[in-house]
Amino acid sequence: MHIPALIKVLCCFGLILTLNRLRLHLSLSLLVGAVAVGLWMGQPVVQIGRGLAISFTRMETLQLVAIICLILVVSQLMKVSGQLDRIVKNFVAMVKSASTVSVVMPALIGLLPMPGGALFSAPMVETAVTGCSLTQDRKTAVNYWFRHIWEFWWPLYPGVVLAVSLLQVEMWRFILIQAPLTLFSVAAGSIFLLKPLRVNNHRDEAGNGGVRLLAPFLWEVMPILLVVGSIVFLALLRSCLSWAGIKVNLPNSLPLILGLAVCSIWVMGANRLGLMDLWRALVNRNTLLMVLLIFGIMAFKGALIDSQAVLQIREEMVRYRVPFLMVVMGMPFISGLITGIAIGFVGATFPLLVPLFAGLSPLDFLLHASLAYVSGYVGMMLSPVHLCLLVTKDYFKASLAASYRHIYKPAVALMVTWMVVLGLIHSL
Repeated sequence: MHIPALIKVLCCFGLILTLNRLRLHLSLSLLVGAVAVGLWMGQPVVQIGRGLAISFTRMETLQLVAIICLILVVSQLMKVSGQLDRIVKNFVAMVKSASTVSVVMPALIGLLPMPGGALFSAPMVETAVTGCSLTQDRKTAVNYWFRHIWEFWWPLYPGVVLAVSLLQVEMWRFILIQAPLTLFSVAAGSIFLLKPLRVNNHRDEAGNGGVRLLAPFLWEVMPILLVVGSIVFLALLRSCLSWAGIKVNLPNSLPLILGLAVCSIWVMGANRLGLMDLWRALVNRNTLLMVLLIFGIMAFKGALIDSQAVLQIREEMVRYRVPFLMVVMGMPFISGLITGIAIGFVGATFPLLVPLFAGLSPLDFLLHASLAYVSGYVGMMLSPVHLCLLVTKDYFKASLAASYRHIYKPAVALMVTWMVVLGLIHSL
């Protein structure tokens, strides 16, 4: 009996998610999925092994590993040196508005990706809303939601870096299409989560030394500004050279790598850290696990291409009239719901989806990619295994079910709003 390639890949996709739910690390789950795809599509074992070796040693893979390592090293160095604490303290001293602090504190912590980072901002949110009639489950939702408002486009997030790499687009183009989502996310969170603060805010008063503390605050966030500045500067430089008729072929990842390298040097110099501090950050367990995850993702992507599964799926979708948007939205959502991490839904679904976008105009390509990313993001935010949700719930001693009653509202509003926006852009 002939089994369609789409069914085979979906079964392998299900295998990956099942193994991950059974506590096998996602990197190994993806590796098993890659081998399963190759075998089911009729590839010889030797060919599968050769394909895996090529996937592991591609320049694209090595660049990704370098970027992810640098991001996690910078995050770790800023955390152990106390620089992250100083950023938060300077901001709290400048602004004493309950609503502002409860939004900005999780958002500031969210600028640096770290597992369970929402736990860091939870005490600050609790202090900020003292005197406001907020339930524990609403506090959980506020801290959790605003912790992740940057994850659509912020270039320090591994999920964003991986999406840009798999899409083969320049970072600034991805940022341009995704950045409005942060504004929509803040708006949705404000409407559905912060209303009691606006009504019962007894602590809405200006900070005493706001202007005086602005310079120290900007100094502490300088490493983050350097990364963003490097991306913007090199994008503008490339545009100016192109306008002058000089074409420069540089890797899309180069601006981010250079920015992160400068950022690392700045953090070490400003905090007087030594090589041992750098080494400890580099061999940190989270860093090593993330590197393994990159190898697993690239192996899965290579298997889908080498086995020609993607080509067959594209033909089958036309033949069986499978709704394209159902695949684009459904797979990332399910993956995000089960893995609870952005790099999980990007790594598991984008290798399959991106080749299906072939033939679309550049704008439609980005619009479909954005829709897939937001679908995965919403699934991730609703995931019962999302670490940030679990640690925040435990900190506030809130009910998971009660917290969901608050979280799903801005999540649904964000998804619907973005679908309307993308539809309007497409129709123009």
